[in-house]
Amino acid sequence: MEYSHVPVMWNELRFFLTPVAVSGAVFVDCTLGEGGHSRLMLDEFYGVKIVAFERDFEIMNIAKARLSGYGDRIEFINANFDAIEEYLSGKRDAVRAFVYDFGISSFHFERSGRGFSFRDDEPLDMRLNERSGICARDIVNRASEMELTEIFANYGQERWAKRIARFLCRVRREKPVETSRELAELVLRAIPVRYHVKNIHPATRVFQALRIAVNDELSAIEKSLPAAIDILAPGGRICAISFHSLEDRIVKNAFRRAARGCTCREEQCRCTGVPRISILTKKPAVPVAPEIEHNKRARSARLRVAEKL
Repeated sequence: MEYSHVPVMWNELRFFLTPVAVSGAVFVDCTLGEGGHSRLMLDEFYGVKIVAFERDFEIMNIAKARLSGYGDRIEFINANFDAIEEYLSGKRDAVRAFVYDFGISSFHFERSGRGFSFRDDEPLDMRLNERSGICARDIVNRASEMELTEIFANYGQERWAKRIARFLCRVRREKPVETSRELAELVLRAIPVRYHVKNIHPATRVFQALRIAVNDELSAIEKSLPAAIDILAPGGRICAISFHSLEDRIVKNAFRRAARGCTCREEQCRCTGVPRISILTKKPAVPVAPEIEHNKRARSARLRVAEKL
């Protein structure tokens, strides 16, 4: 079976991972998805074993079936990557690489039926783990106008956040918003037509914002990166692929703090500690033109890499 999810920036990842792909090394795929990056790493680095984290039980089983031929070279953990410290504390000397791909899998957009895409008419869920509590429908129909405005503005960087939130609250008084198509049409009506951007659906940022809020995605990144630095063996590397500026900013700041020896994680850091990592990408690496042409999803990808000192 062919992969519907094409892993991004593999050539760049391979360049940075090759020096640490020693025999017996453990690589941690923090965002397994359908197994694209794990498969490429297993094929490229024969002596490496993979520990793969995936919070979505359904998609993890898809990856398990696709990677079954690799036997005990890959271990699957049904948990979010913010739990790596809990699961990997006993592997500190062995972990030579962490790989993060913060993008949402094609499975979620195309086949999950959970309302991630504004192009389909699906229940407004957006949970990456269906066993978790709050879903997008709860937020859309229960959050206050101020809370919705903050979600759309902070997580979606939506300039019309307040207007959309006000319009949404007015509409839901008559009837709850239940599906992805209903929400997408509502956003279309809320934003003046003359401000619709060509080739970008007006609901894109709202859907992004709701998905981030439902799954607490940014907090998970903030928690996971310092833990990964702690667990990583000296000389090991962290590779993090982001798809929007909020994710990339968290990675950049986490790397900068660790590079100057900060352990307090405060905005006004006064730590005088020893640097813990070296940043290998002063500016994020970006996909080359042929990859973007082949895989449009890659166009917004940004890769940052750091090495444990």
